[in-house]
Amino acid sequence: MSNETDYNNTQKYNFISQYLTQYVGSSLYVLCLCGTIMNMLTFLQQSFQRRACSLYLWIASFCDFIHLNIGLLSNILHYGFHYHWSNRSIIVCKIKNYLVYVLTIISASLTILAFINRYMMSSRQSSRWKFSNRRISIRCIIAIIFFWIIVSIPIIFCSQYGRHLSYNEQLICSISCPYSYGVIIQIVYVCLFNGFIPPVTMAIFGFLTYCNGRNLHQRSQTKSIRVRRINKQLTSMLIFQSIKSLFTSIPYSIFSCYWIFTLKKSKSLIDEAKENLVSEIVHLLFWSNYTSFLVYMCSSNVFRNQWLKAMKKVLCCRLKKKQTYY
Repeated sequence: MSNETDYNNTQKYNFISQYLTQYVGSSLYVLCLCGTIMNMLTFLQQSFQRRACSLYLWIASFCDFIHLNIGLLSNILHYGFHYHWSNRSIIVCKIKNYLVYVLTIISASLTILAFINRYMMSSRQSSRWKFSNRRISIRCIIAIIFFWIIVSIPIIFCSQYGRHLSYNEQLICSISCPYSYGVIIQIVYVCLFNGFIPPVTMAIFGFLTYCNGRNLHQRSQTKSIRVRRINKQLTSMLIFQSIKSLFTSIPYSIFSCYWIFTLKKSKSLIDEAKENLVSEIVHLLFWSNYTSFLVYMCSSNVFRNQWLKAMKKVLCCRLKKKQTYY
C-alpha cells in the first residue's frame, strides 16, 4: 500500500512539473521572446542609441533572444512535450550546453557593465566619467565576449548524457563530470558565475548608484532637461531590474548548490519527483529574468515613449511595403 501511494504521489509531482513546463513555461517563453525583441527595437531609438548603457542592454537583449530559442525552448520541448532534439548526438548536446551558458553569462556581464556605467556617470570624480563613453563600451563588450567564450570551454567537456530517474529514466543532456572535478566546475560556473555573482553585483552597483543619485542630478544641471530625464530614468530602470534579479536568481542559485551537494546521495523516486518540481519552479523564476521589458515599461516614461516610436516605425514600414506590393 505504501509503495502504491508513493508511486501515485510521484506521478502527481511529475504531472505538476510537466503541466508547469507546458503551460507556464510556454507562456513565459512567448512573453520573454516578445520582450527581448521589444527591448532591441527600443534601444535602437535615437534617444538611447548614443549611450553606452543602452548599447550594453541592446547586446544583452540580443544574447537573451538567442538563449531563449536554444535554452528555454529546448527545455520546454524536452520536459513538457518529450521532444528531445538535443539528444540526437553528443556533439549537439555539448554545443547546446556551451552556447546556453555562454549566452547567459555574457548577457549578465553586459547588464552588470550597464550598472557600472550608471555608477560611473553618477560619481563625483570627473576622471571616472570618461570610462562611460561609447568607444570604451565597445572595447569592453568585445573583451567580455571573448573572455567568456574562452573561460567557458570546460562546459563542453563536462556536458554528457544521463538518465533521469523520476522521468521514466529519460536520457537528458546535462553538465556532469567525474565527481571531484564536476563539483568544482558546477560550483564555479553554475552557482557563482551564473548564480550568486550577477544579481548581487547588480544590487551593489544599483545601491551605490542610488546613493549617488544627487551627484548625477548636479552633473546634469548644465545639460538639457531631456538629457537629464533620460539619464535619470535609465538609472531607475536598472535599479528596479536589480531588485527583480535578486528575487528571481537567488532561489535558483540556492537550489543549484543543494542539487550539486546531494547529487551522489541515494534518493527515492518520490524525493526525485519533489526535487524536480522545486527545480521547475526555480527555473521558471530564473527565466523570468528575461522579462526586463516589463520592468523597463513600468519604471520609465522615456522607455515607453521610445517603444511607441519604435512600434510606429515598424507599422509604417509594413504599410509602405504593402502599398508598394499592391
